[in-house]
Amino acid sequence: MAIVKFVVSGCPMNNIFPYVMRDEATEESLIDGVNCSPDTVQEEFQFVKRQFHKEDGRMYYHIVQSFNPDDDLTPETAHEIGLRFAEAFPGYQILVATHVNTAAIHNHLIMNSVSFEDGRKFHQTRDEMLEVKEYSNQLCLEYGLSATEAKSKGGKRSKAKAELVQTALYAMAVSSCKEEFIQFMEEHGYRVKWEDDHKYITFTTPDNVVIRDKNLFDERLLKDNLEVYFAMGGMESELMQPYKSYQTPPHTEKQSMTSTDGLRTLLGDLLTSVRPSHGFMPTVIRELSPWEKARIEAYIGRKLSPQHFPTYSTREEYEQSQGINL
Repeated sequence: MAIVKFVVSGCPMNNIFPYVMRDEATEESLIDGVNCSPDTVQEEFQFVKRQFHKEDGRMYYHIVQSFNPDDDLTPETAHEIGLRFAEAFPGYQILVATHVNTAAIHNHLIMNSVSFEDGRKFHQTRDEMLEVKEYSNQLCLEYGLSATEAKSKGGKRSKAKAELVQTALYAMAVSSCKEEFIQFMEEHGYRVKWEDDHKYITFTTPDNVVIRDKNLFDERLLKDNLEVYFAMGGMESELMQPYKSYQTPPHTEKQSMTSTDGLRTLLGDLLTSVRPSHGFMPTVIRELSPWEKARIEAYIGRKLSPQHFPTYSTREEYEQSQGINL
Protein backbone atom coordinates (compact mmCIF):
# COMPACT_ATOMS: atom_id res chain seq x y z
CA MET A 1 0.00 0.00 0.00
CA ALA A 2 0.99 3.64 -0.23
CA ILE A 3 -0.23 6.31 2.16
CA VAL A 4 -0.61 9.65 0.39
CA LYS A 5 -0.24 12.87 2.38
CA PHE A 6 -0.39 16.48 1.30
CA VAL A 7 2.22 18.13 3.52
CA VAL A 8 1.63 21.65 4.79
CA SER A 9 5.15 23.06 4.71
CA GLY A 10 6.55 26.49 5.41
CA CYS A 11 9.85 25.58 3.82
CA PRO A 12 10.91 28.16 1.18
CA MET A 13 11.05 26.91 -2.40
CA ASN A 14 14.80 27.41 -2.60
CA ASN A 15 15.19 25.00 0.35
CA ILE A 16 12.67 22.28 -0.49
CA PHE A 17 14.47 21.10 -3.63
CA PRO A 18 17.89 20.59 -1.96
CA TYR A 19 16.07 18.79 0.88
CA VAL A 20 14.27 16.20 -1.27
CA MET A 21 17.30 15.68 -3.56
CA ARG A 22 19.97 15.37 -0.85
CA ASP A 23 22.48 12.53 -1.26
CA GLU A 24 21.90 10.87 2.11
CA ALA A 25 18.22 10.27 1.32
CA THR A 26 18.25 9.28 -2.34
CA GLU A 27 20.42 8.92 -5.44
CA GLU A 28 20.49 10.54 -8.86
CA SER A 29 18.73 7.66 -10.63
CA LEU A 30 15.76 8.07 -8.28
CA ILE A 31 15.18 11.75 -9.11
CA ASP A 32 13.17 12.84 -12.15
CA GLY A 33 11.16 15.77 -13.34
CA VAL A 34 7.73 15.63 -14.96
CA ASN A 35 7.44 18.57 -17.39
CA CYS A 36 10.66 19.95 -15.93
CA SER A 37 14.32 19.08 -15.37
CA PRO A 38 15.71 18.30 -11.87
CA ASP A 39 18.80 20.41 -12.64
CA THR A 40 16.80 23.60 -13.30
CA VAL A 41 13.53 22.82 -11.53
CA GLN A 42 13.41 25.96 -9.36
CA GLU A 43 14.11 28.28 -12.26
CA GLU A 44 11.45 26.54 -14.36
CA PHE A 45 8.86 26.86 -11.59
CA GLN A 46 9.62 30.57 -11.25
CA PHE A 47 9.50 31.14 -15.02
CA VAL A 48 5.94 29.81 -15.19
CA LYS A 49 4.88 31.98 -12.26
CA ARG A 50 6.32 35.10 -13.88
CA GLN A 51 4.76 34.24 -17.22
CA PHE A 52 1.27 34.23 -15.71
CA HIS A 53 1.95 36.98 -13.13
CA LYS A 54 1.33 34.64 -10.18
CA GLU A 55 4.46 35.03 -8.11
CA ASP A 56 2.75 35.42 -4.74
CA GLY A 57 0.80 33.09 -2.48
CA ARG A 58 1.59 29.41 -2.22
CA MET A 59 4.68 28.52 -4.25
CA TYR A 60 4.40 24.72 -4.43
CA TYR A 61 2.59 21.64 -3.13
CA HIS A 62 4.44 18.86 -1.31
CA ILE A 63 2.99 15.37 -1.63
CA VAL A 64 4.43 12.27 0.08
CA GLN A 65 3.58 8.77 -1.16
CA SER A 66 4.82 6.31 1.47
CA PHE A 67 4.83 2.54 0.87
CA ASN A 68 4.21 -0.33 3.28
CA PRO A 69 7.56 -1.70 4.57
CA ASP A 70 6.07 -5.21 4.37
CA ASP A 71 5.50 -4.96 0.62
CA ASP A 72 8.09 -6.51 -1.70
CA LEU A 73 9.20 -3.29 -3.38
CA THR A 74 12.45 -2.03 -4.90
CA PRO A 75 13.39 1.66 -4.95
CA GLU A 76 13.27 1.59 -8.74
CA THR A 77 9.69 0.29 -8.78
CA ALA A 78 8.66 2.82 -6.13
CA HIS A 79 10.12 5.58 -8.29
CA GLU A 80 8.28 4.30 -11.35
CA ILE A 81 5.03 4.33 -9.37
CA GLY A 82 5.78 7.88 -8.24
CA LEU A 83 6.24 9.05 -11.82
CA ARG A 84 2.96 7.46 -12.82
CA PHE A 85 1.27 8.93 -9.77
CA ALA A 86 2.38 12.38 -10.95
CA GLU A 87 0.13 11.83 -13.99
CA ALA A 88 -2.81 12.51 -11.67
CA PHE A 89 -1.85 16.21 -11.88
CA PRO A 90 -1.77 17.02 -15.63
CA GLY A 91 -0.55 20.45 -16.68
CA TYR A 92 1.77 20.92 -13.70
CA GLN A 93 5.53 20.65 -13.30
CA ILE A 94 6.48 18.04 -10.70
CA LEU A 95 9.79 16.90 -9.24
CA VAL A 96 9.70 13.25 -8.12
CA ALA A 97 12.38 12.04 -5.67
CA THR A 98 12.33 8.57 -4.12
CA HIS A 99 13.80 8.32 -0.61
CA VAL A 100 15.35 5.12 0.74
CA ASN A 101 16.73 6.43 4.04
CA THR A 102 13.90 5.06 6.22
CA ALA A 103 12.24 1.68 6.74
CA ALA A 104 9.43 2.72 4.42
CA ILE A 105 10.43 3.69 0.88
CA HIS A 106 8.61 6.89 -0.03
CA ASN A 107 8.24 9.35 -2.88
CA HIS A 108 8.39 13.12 -2.53
CA LEU A 109 6.46 15.02 -5.20
CA ILE A 110 7.07 18.77 -5.34
CA MET A 111 4.48 20.35 -7.65
CA ASN A 112 4.37 23.91 -8.97
CA SER A 113 1.27 25.70 -7.69
CA VAL A 114 0.74 27.27 -11.15
CA SER A 115 -0.13 25.31 -14.29
CA PHE A 116 2.29 25.79 -17.19
CA GLU A 117 -0.61 25.22 -19.60
CA ASP A 118 -3.10 27.89 -18.57
CA GLY A 119 -1.69 29.61 -15.45
CA ARG A 120 -4.39 28.10 -13.26
CA LYS A 121 -3.51 27.88 -9.57
CA PHE A 122 -3.84 24.37 -8.21
CA HIS A 123 -6.91 23.71 -6.08
CA GLN A 124 -8.32 20.41 -4.94
CA THR A 125 -11.64 19.54 -3.31
CA ARG A 126 -12.00 16.80 -0.72
CA ASP A 127 -13.59 14.46 -3.24
CA GLU A 128 -10.81 15.14 -5.75
CA MET A 129 -8.25 14.32 -3.06
CA LEU A 130 -10.00 11.00 -2.42
CA GLU A 131 -9.88 10.27 -6.15
CA VAL A 132 -6.14 10.95 -6.18
CA LYS A 133 -5.59 8.58 -3.25
CA GLU A 134 -7.71 5.93 -4.96
CA TYR A 135 -5.56 6.33 -8.09
CA SER A 136 -2.49 5.66 -5.94
CA ASN A 137 -4.24 2.54 -4.59
CA GLN A 138 -4.92 1.30 -8.10
CA LEU A 139 -1.27 1.76 -9.04
CA CYS A 140 -0.21 -0.23 -5.98
CA LEU A 141 -2.56 -3.07 -6.86
CA GLU A 142 -1.32 -3.04 -10.45
CA TYR A 143 2.23 -3.58 -9.16
CA GLY A 144 1.13 -6.37 -6.79
CA LEU A 145 1.30 -4.24 -3.65
CA SER A 146 -1.30 -3.90 -0.93
CA ALA A 147 -3.69 -0.94 -0.97
CA THR A 148 -4.93 1.37 1.76
CA GLU A 149 -8.52 2.46 1.99
CA ALA A 150 -9.53 5.99 1.06
CA LYS A 151 -11.84 7.69 3.54
CA SER A 152 -15.52 7.23 2.86
CA LYS A 153 -17.50 10.22 1.70
CA GLY A 154 -19.89 11.75 4.21
CA GLY A 155 -18.44 9.79 7.12
CA LYS A 156 -20.15 6.59 6.03
CA ARG A 157 -18.50 3.26 6.68
CA SER A 158 -17.28 1.68 3.46
CA LYS A 159 -18.28 -1.79 2.35
CA ALA A 160 -14.76 -3.11 3.03
CA LYS A 161 -14.84 -1.77 6.60
CA ALA A 162 -18.38 -3.00 7.24
CA GLU A 163 -17.50 -6.52 6.14
CA LEU A 164 -14.28 -6.47 8.17
CA VAL A 165 -16.09 -5.28 11.31
CA GLN A 166 -18.78 -7.95 10.94
CA THR A 167 -16.18 -10.72 10.56
CA ALA A 168 -13.93 -9.43 13.35
CA LEU A 169 -16.78 -9.08 15.85
CA TYR A 170 -17.88 -12.64 15.18
CA ALA A 171 -14.28 -13.82 15.54
CA MET A 172 -14.04 -11.96 18.85
CA ALA A 173 -17.20 -13.61 20.15
CA VAL A 174 -16.05 -17.17 19.38
CA SER A 175 -12.39 -16.85 20.42
CA SER A 176 -10.84 -17.26 23.84
CA CYS A 177 -7.43 -15.86 22.94
CA LYS A 178 -5.59 -13.68 20.45
CA GLU A 179 -4.29 -16.69 18.52
CA GLU A 180 -7.79 -18.09 17.96
CA PHE A 181 -9.00 -14.67 16.83
CA ILE A 182 -6.20 -14.36 14.26
CA GLN A 183 -6.74 -17.93 13.04
CA PHE A 184 -10.47 -17.28 12.52
CA MET A 185 -9.77 -14.11 10.57
CA GLU A 186 -7.20 -15.84 8.38
CA GLU A 187 -9.61 -18.68 7.66
CA HIS A 188 -12.02 -16.04 6.35
CA GLY A 189 -9.45 -14.42 4.07
CA TYR A 190 -8.11 -11.63 6.33
CA ARG A 191 -4.48 -11.15 7.27
CA VAL A 192 -3.85 -9.75 10.75
CA LYS A 193 -0.70 -7.96 11.90
CA TRP A 194 -0.87 -7.79 15.69
CA GLU A 195 2.50 -7.15 17.29
CA ASP A 196 3.52 -6.05 20.79
CA ASP A 197 5.64 -3.14 19.59
CA HIS A 198 2.95 -1.74 17.25
CA LYS A 199 0.23 0.57 18.55
CA TYR A 200 -2.45 -0.70 16.18
CA ILE A 201 -3.74 -3.95 14.70
CA THR A 202 -3.51 -3.87 10.91
CA PHE A 203 -6.02 -5.91 8.91
CA THR A 204 -5.64 -6.78 5.22
CA THR A 205 -8.91 -7.70 3.52
CA PRO A 206 -9.33 -10.49 0.94
CA ASP A 207 -9.22 -7.72 -1.70
CA ASN A 208 -5.80 -6.59 -0.37
CA VAL A 209 -7.11 -3.40 1.29
CA VAL A 210 -5.17 -2.45 4.44
CA ILE A 211 -7.20 -1.04 7.35
CA ARG A 212 -6.02 -0.22 10.87
CA ASP A 213 -8.17 -0.94 13.92
CA LYS A 214 -8.38 2.79 14.74
CA ASN A 215 -10.19 3.45 11.45
CA LEU A 216 -13.02 0.97 12.07
CA PHE A 217 -14.97 3.27 14.42
CA ASP A 218 -15.63 0.37 16.81
CA GLU A 219 -13.94 0.40 20.22
CA ARG A 220 -14.39 -3.35 20.59
CA LEU A 221 -11.77 -3.89 17.86
CA LEU A 222 -9.07 -1.58 19.23
CA LYS A 223 -5.87 -3.41 20.14
CA ASP A 224 -5.74 -2.23 23.78
CA ASN A 225 -9.34 -3.27 24.45
CA LEU A 226 -9.00 -6.64 22.73
CA GLU A 227 -5.86 -7.41 24.72
CA VAL A 228 -7.75 -6.89 27.98
CA TYR A 229 -10.67 -8.94 26.65
CA PHE A 230 -8.46 -11.89 25.69
CA ALA A 231 -6.33 -11.63 28.85
CA MET A 232 -9.57 -12.26 30.74
CA GLY A 233 -10.41 -15.32 28.65
CA GLY A 234 -12.36 -13.87 25.76
CA MET A 235 -15.48 -15.93 25.02
CA GLU A 236 -14.91 -17.97 28.19
CA SER A 237 -14.97 -14.91 30.41
CA GLU A 238 -17.95 -13.29 32.12
CA LEU A 239 -16.60 -10.18 30.45
CA MET A 240 -17.75 -11.44 27.04
CA GLN A 241 -21.40 -10.41 27.13
CA PRO A 242 -20.99 -6.79 28.29
CA TYR A 243 -18.01 -6.40 25.96
CA LYS A 244 -19.91 -7.79 22.98
CA SER A 245 -22.98 -5.65 23.73
CA TYR A 246 -21.07 -2.37 23.98
CA GLN A 247 -21.95 0.18 21.30
CA THR A 248 -19.40 2.79 20.23
CA PRO A 249 -20.94 6.30 20.14
CA PRO A 250 -21.47 7.67 16.61
CA HIS A 251 -18.59 9.58 15.03
CA THR A 252 -18.95 12.66 12.86
CA GLU A 253 -17.73 12.73 9.28
CA LYS A 254 -14.84 14.98 10.34
CA GLN A 255 -13.39 12.29 12.60
CA SER A 256 -10.85 10.07 10.86
CA MET A 257 -10.34 7.53 13.66
CA THR A 258 -12.03 6.02 16.70
CA SER A 259 -11.91 8.80 19.26
CA THR A 260 -13.99 7.66 22.26
CA ASP A 261 -12.91 5.60 25.28
CA GLY A 262 -16.21 4.50 26.79
CA LEU A 263 -15.28 0.83 26.52
CA ARG A 264 -12.09 1.37 28.50
CA THR A 265 -14.20 2.97 31.24
CA LEU A 266 -16.61 0.03 31.13
CA LEU A 267 -13.72 -2.45 31.42
CA GLY A 268 -12.43 -0.54 34.43
CA ASP A 269 -15.86 -0.60 36.06
CA LEU A 270 -16.31 -4.34 35.45
CA LEU A 271 -12.85 -5.31 36.62
CA THR A 272 -13.05 -3.28 39.83
CA SER A 273 -16.64 -4.04 40.87
CA VAL A 274 -16.45 -5.81 44.22
CA ARG A 275 -18.94 -8.67 44.55
CA PRO A 276 -21.05 -9.01 47.75
CA SER A 277 -19.17 -12.14 48.76
CA HIS A 278 -15.41 -12.03 49.01
CA GLY A 279 -15.14 -15.81 48.73
CA PHE A 280 -15.51 -16.98 45.16
CA MET A 281 -14.72 -19.78 42.77
CA PRO A 282 -13.77 -18.42 39.37
CA THR A 283 -15.53 -20.17 36.51
CA VAL A 284 -12.27 -19.80 34.59
CA ILE A 285 -9.00 -19.06 36.32
CA ARG A 286 -6.78 -16.96 34.09
CA GLU A 287 -3.24 -17.20 35.36
CA LEU A 288 -1.92 -13.76 34.47
CA SER A 289 1.73 -12.87 34.67
CA PRO A 290 2.69 -9.85 36.76
CA TRP A 291 3.46 -7.79 33.61
CA GLU A 292 0.04 -8.64 32.15
CA LYS A 293 -1.67 -7.48 35.31
CA ALA A 294 0.44 -4.30 35.40
CA ARG A 295 -0.39 -3.60 31.74
CA ILE A 296 -4.13 -3.96 32.33
CA GLU A 297 -4.00 -1.79 35.44
CA ALA A 298 -2.04 0.89 33.59
CA TYR A 299 -4.55 0.86 30.72
CA ILE A 300 -7.73 1.14 32.81
CA GLY A 301 -6.07 3.33 35.43
CA ARG A 302 -7.17 1.21 38.41
CA LYS A 303 -5.80 -1.47 40.70
CA LEU A 304 -7.22 -4.98 40.53
CA SER A 305 -7.52 -7.86 42.99
CA PRO A 306 -9.01 -11.38 42.73
CA GLN A 307 -12.12 -10.18 44.60
CA HIS A 308 -12.94 -7.61 41.92
CA PHE A 309 -14.01 -9.91 39.12
CA PRO A 310 -14.75 -13.65 39.35
CA THR A 311 -12.79 -14.69 36.27
CA TYR A 312 -9.76 -12.52 36.98
CA SER A 313 -6.93 -13.93 39.01
CA THR A 314 -3.28 -14.69 39.06
CA ARG A 315 -2.72 -18.21 40.34
CA GLU A 316 -0.84 -16.94 43.40
CA GLU A 317 -3.53 -14.40 44.27
CA TYR A 318 -6.32 -16.96 43.93
CA GLU A 319 -4.53 -19.43 46.18
CA GLN A 320 -3.88 -16.73 48.77
CA SER A 321 -7.51 -15.63 48.74
CA GLN A 322 -8.58 -19.22 49.41
CA GLY A 323 -6.00 -19.79 52.14
CA ILE A 324 -4.10 -22.33 50.09
CA ASN A 325 -0.44 -22.59 51.04
CA LEU A 326 1.76 -24.70 48.80
